[in-house]
Amino acid sequence: MNFIHNKNFKHHFYKDVTRINYLADMPSQLISDYGYTYIMLRYGNIEAFNYKGEKVAIPKVFIKGTGDFFNVKAYKDSSWLSFELPNYILHNVTKIETTKIRNTFKDLSLYVKEDVVKSLHNTLREAHTIEEITRITDNHLASYYKNWSALKPSVEVVNYILHKKGMLTVNELLEAFQYSERSLERLFYKEVGASPYRFICLVRFNYIIRELEKKEHESLVALIESYNYFDQSHFEKDFKKFLGQSLKDYKNEYNHLLTNGLSREYVKIKGDL
Repeated sequence: MNFIHNKNFKHHFYKDVTRINYLADMPSQLISDYGYTYIMLRYGNIEAFNYKGEKVAIPKVFIKGTGDFFNVKAYKDSSWLSFELPNYILHNVTKIETTKIRNTFKDLSLYVKEDVVKSLHNTLREAHTIEEITRITDNHLASYYKNWSALKPSVEVVNYILHKKGMLTVNELLEAFQYSERSLERLFYKEVGASPYRFICLVRFNYIIRELEKKEHESLVALIESYNYFDQSHFEKDFKKFLGQSLKDYKNEYNHLLTNGLSREYVKIKGDL
């Protein structure tokens, strides 16, 4: 697998851009949920399976939001292009309550002129630098960015959770933002795609698994305690929830896609909260 990525990438709309080229047939590999929205382009033969093991159709160009883990199996000469965006962008693009489209790949041509989507897909086929990929995409989609990027009420709350590394309770969130529990739930279901509690747990897990991947922690027990888990059993439950496997299986299986994703900066928030 060949990963094309720019660690110094900066853009006013996209948080990150990555191209993955498959140089040989690859076995099924798990992709975790990072709590973001993605616009993705598929080239060649790639199969996707949701957290239930059900095969999912993959449009050539699609948008997806936060959801559960899924697995992909890719074949030689196939390729992914991935554009990372804040999670609320999914609602801005589709106008659909995001929990209603969890774990689905929505064809972008439902929301962008079909000829624009086709041209974008064809033109990006042979684009292999992040600069060229971004320039081509901007030429095709820039007219949509303003409406897509309109800020939503959930943005400040989500950024606060990210800033706290998910180490807070829902009650602490309610106190910080003066929402009722029901109002906050409705907001998250509409714009984020998960309950406030699940999203908090997801953010914390994404932080701790990156620390685990670095292998710089003194001990697993110390790492677990530093992220406010009750014990290893509590941590293992999050492993099963967000990765669909045990900690032991994770350690024994090398996953190119997951390892590459975890090697990149998780949070990209401008300014301090």
